[in-house]
Amino acid sequence: MRAATTLLLAVLAGCAVDDPAFPPSPAVAADLGWLAGHWVMDTPDGRVEELWLPPAGGTLYGVGRTLSAGTTRFFEFLAIEPRNGEHGPTLAYVARPRGGEPTEFLLRELSAQRVIFANPQHDRPKRIIYERRGDAQHVVLHARVDDGTDDGEGEDYEYRRGD
Repeated sequence: MRAATTLLLAVLAGCAVDDPAFPPSPAVAADLGWLAGHWVMDTPDGRVEELWLPPAGGTLYGVGRTLSAGTTRFFEFLAIEPRNGEHGPTLAYVARPRGGEPTEFLLRELSAQRVIFANPQHDRPKRIIYERRGDAQHVVLHARVDDGTDDGEGEDYEYRRGD
């Protein structure tokens, strides 16, 4: 009896994985908890920072800024918020450069340490990628903004944990 029950559960689990009647759970902000924190990158021209609050209330909120010679050269307000996408609930990365009008990038890929947001209609960038790399002692947050192609033009940022 125990073997038959185990076999039945295995068969049902296998069916659910490939069956469109059992879609994967929609992504939620808590899935991106690894993004939270103060991230910095020092360059010859100054410092680039992103600060992300931990997920709460279904959202993550952040701010980015670029400092050079003691002056803020650029800033933006950031959010990762739930949206109703073409295929159901999803997440949107919302950027407000210099506090201006928001631009949304919808979730395209999410794994335990990587997320991709895209907006093919936006002029530049079309895609935003975050990937957590390293181990517990040497965590790096790799960020990339690009033209939406894997071999295309883009900018890469290698952040380390801030002070």
